[in-house]
Amino acid sequence: MKFTLVRIDDRLIHGQVALGWTRSKGIECILAVDDETSKDSFRVSLLKMATPTGVKSFIIDQDTAIEKINSGSFDNKRTMLLVKSTKTLLDLINKGISIDEVNVGNLRNDAGNKLLNYVYVNDEEIADFKEMRNQNVSFFAQSLPDQQITDFNSIIDKI
Repeated sequence: MKFTLVRIDDRLIHGQVALGWTRSKGIECILAVDDETSKDSFRVSLLKMATPTGVKSFIIDQDTAIEKINSGSFDNKRTMLLVKSTKTLLDLINKGISIDEVNVGNLRNDAGNKLLNYVYVNDEEIADFKEMRNQNVSFFAQSLPDQQITDFNSIIDKI
């Protein structure tokens, strides 16, 4: 399956995703994958409320996501894959989910190194990015569709 957009954003569904990305890409379905969040019914409810009208959202764990993706549940829909962390994205890739390009949104690790104004990563996250780069995943950083694109590959390659 080819996703319309794959994004890492530690906030998952919020204004930039709900209004900016879904509209600009014609997203019909948001697949938000995070094991911890999927178990918290209150957070799931909040994320569902943040989902724009006319867009379906699924806030699910990794195993369920892999099962749904592999079953073809999203094949005929313009789908955004949204993950909260590099670890989740790398796990999905290592479990056979095909991902070519990723939009890097907010990552705010308090103990992390500042790579961009909205991207702070620790050593483990840097290692995840590098491993994904070694698997031919390409990255770009862009908060909103109308903002400048930053080649995130060059940032990763210099670290």
